[in-house]
Amino acid sequence: MPTYIVAHGIVLTLWFLIFLVQTILIALRRVSRHRLLGPVGTGAASGVVVASMLVVVRLAARAAAQGITSGPVTLIVTGDTGLMLIFALFVVTAIYLRRRTDVHRRLMLLASIAIVGPAIVRLPGAEALVPISVIVPQLALFAALIAYDIVSRRRVHPVTVWGVALYLVVVGTATLAGFSEFGQAFVKALA
Repeated sequence: MPTYIVAHGIVLTLWFLIFLVQTILIALRRVSRHRLLGPVGTGAASGVVVASMLVVVRLAARAAAQGITSGPVTLIVTGDTGLMLIFALFVVTAIYLRRRTDVHRRLMLLASIAIVGPAIVRLPGAEALVPISVIVPQLALFAALIAYDIVSRRRVHPVTVWGVALYLVVVGTATLAGFSEFGQAFVKALA
C-alpha cells in the first residue's frame, strides 16, 4: 500500500480519536484540557484536508494516465473534493465560533459526519450498493443530530439546519459536477 494512503488512514484515525477525546473531556467538564488539546485537533484537521486531497490528486493522476476522465473516477474526485471543502468550512467556522459552545459542538460533529461517507463505502459489501450504502448511513447520522436537538432543545438548532442543508447542496453540486464536462476537466487539471 502506498505511503500516502497509509498516512491518510493514520491522519483520519487521529482526527476521530481526538474528536472522541475532546467530547469525553467536555462531558467530564475538563474544559481546560479540552482547550489544551484544541491546537492538536486543528493540526489533525489540517492533516485530514492535506492527506485526503493528496489521495484525490493521486487518483486523478492515475486515472488520467489510463485515459479515464469520466465515470466513477470523476464522481469520486469531485465528491471527495466537495467533502473536503465542507469539512474545512465546518472546522474553520467551529474554531472561529469556539466560544459559542452550542455552535462549536454541532459544527465539529457536522464536519466529522461529512467525511464518513468514503469510509462507509469501504465496508464489506457496501461498494456493491453505492449510492444507497452511503446515503442511508449519512442521513441516519444527520437524523440522529436532529433528534438530539429536538429531545434536548425541543427544536432543531439553526446550525444543524444550515449545516445539513449546506452539506446536501455541496454534495449535490459535487455529484452534478462529476457528470459534467467541468468534472472531467477538473480531473484532467488535477492530473
